[in-house]
Amino acid sequence: MPSIVEAERSILAGILEDPNIIDKIIPYIKDGVFYDSKNKRIWEIINEIKSDDEVIDIMNIIARLTESEKTRGITPYYLTMLSEDLVSIELSEHHAKKIYEKFLLREIIDKSRRIAEASFNNNKDVYDILNETHSTIGELISIKPVSGFSIENALKSTMDSIENSDKSLISSGFSEFDDLSGGMTRGELTIIGGRPGHGKTTMMINMVKTCIDNGYKVLVFNREMTNQEMLKKMVVLESRSLSYLKVRRGIITDLDESKDLKESFEKVKKKYNKDIFMMFDNLKTFDESSVQVKKFKPDIVFDDYIQLISPKSTYQERRLQLEELVSDYKWLAKSIGCTCVLLSQLNRSVESRDKSRPRLSDLAESGAIEQTAENVIFSYYPYKIQMASEKSRNIIEMVGSKVRYGVSGVIKLGFNGDKCKLYASEEDMRKDLLR
Repeated sequence: MPSIVEAERSILAGILEDPNIIDKIIPYIKDGVFYDSKNKRIWEIINEIKSDDEVIDIMNIIARLTESEKTRGITPYYLTMLSEDLVSIELSEHHAKKIYEKFLLREIIDKSRRIAEASFNNNKDVYDILNETHSTIGELISIKPVSGFSIENALKSTMDSIENSDKSLISSGFSEFDDLSGGMTRGELTIIGGRPGHGKTTMMINMVKTCIDNGYKVLVFNREMTNQEMLKKMVVLESRSLSYLKVRRGIITDLDESKDLKESFEKVKKKYNKDIFMMFDNLKTFDESSVQVKKFKPDIVFDDYIQLISPKSTYQERRLQLEELVSDYKWLAKSIGCTCVLLSQLNRSVESRDKSRPRLSDLAESGAIEQTAENVIFSYYPYKIQMASEKSRNIIEMVGSKVRYGVSGVIKLGFNGDKCKLYASEEDMRKDLLR
C-alpha cells in the first residue's frame, strides 16, 4: 500500500526534538494517517501526553507503553533511533503533506474496492461511497503541489527569448530553408517528408553537419538505416572528393582515395565526439529513445523515420498511434528545450500523381502529424520522377507546405547524391565540383 514510513519516523523525531512543530503538522497528521503500526501508536501516545499537558519526551512515551506494545517493537531503542531519520525540522510540514497524501491514496484504494463490491451486488450504498471517494480525490488534488504562474517570471523569460533569439533558433545551414521554415525553434517540431530516394536523409545529414559545425549537441535515431551506413554517408560528406557509391561498395582503388578516406575518418572521429554527438540504430520504442534524449540533453534531435517507431499504445488505428507519438515528441522537445526534426514517409496516394509535388494529405497519417508540427516540409527530387530531364539531376526542391513562422513556398537546393551533399544553389554545387 502507498506509504512513506521514513517520513513518519522523521516527523516523530522532529516532535521529540521540538514539540512546537505539532501545530504546523496537525492539519495533515490526523488519527489513522500513519501507516506503520509502531509510528501510529507513538503518535497516539504523543497526543495523550499533549492533552494531559505533560512534557513530550522519550521517557514519558515509554511510561505509557504496555508490555504488549514493547514486545511488538516500540522499545526505548526504537524511539532513540528515530533521530537517525530526522531530515530537518524545517521540512516537517512538507513531510506531513507527503504522509497525508499517501494516506489519501490508501483511502481511495479502499473506497474503490468498496465501489466495485457494491456495484457488483447492486447495492444502493454505492452512490454514498462514490460521494465519499469524490471528496477524498478532491482533497488529494488540493494538496498536490503544482507549478504556479508568475507574469513577472513569464515576461522575463519572454524578454530573454527576444534578446537571445539566436539561442532559441537553430539554423539548418541553408539560409533559404531557414527563411522558408521561419527557423527551427527549441521546443517545437519540424517534419521532413518525402518519397524514398528523394533526399530526406541527405538533407538530414547536411543539417547534422551544420549543427555540429555550429557547436550544437546533436542526437540521431536511425530507424531504417544502420549506424554504419549512416556513418559512411557522413564520412563521404566530410571528405574532399570521395564517392558514396564507391565507399558503400568498398571500392577504394587509388592512393588519393585511400588517403582521403583515412583523413575523413579521423575528422569525423574528432569532430563528432561523444560530448556533442550521439547516434542510435537499435531503439524500437519512443520510451527507449526519450530516455536517451533526457540523458544527453541535445540541442537538436533527428529521427529517421517515425513510422518505424514501435507503438506503445493499444490503439488499433495507426493514425491514433502516430498522433500519440508525435504529441509525445512535442512534449519531450518542450521539456528538454530542444528542437526535433522528424523524417516521415508518404502514403501511397502520392504515386497516383506521378509528376506533382507532395502535399500535406500525402503524409502517412497526415492529420496526426500536421496538427502538432510547426513545420511540414517536403523533399522532392524531380529527376527521380522525370528521368529524362537531365536539367533536374542536380536539384532538390524543398516544399514548405506548413510553416508556422515562415512563408509557404518552394526553394531549390543544389544536390550531389554521390557526395551526399546539398548546396545553397546548383551554381554552388558546380563551383565545388570544379575545385
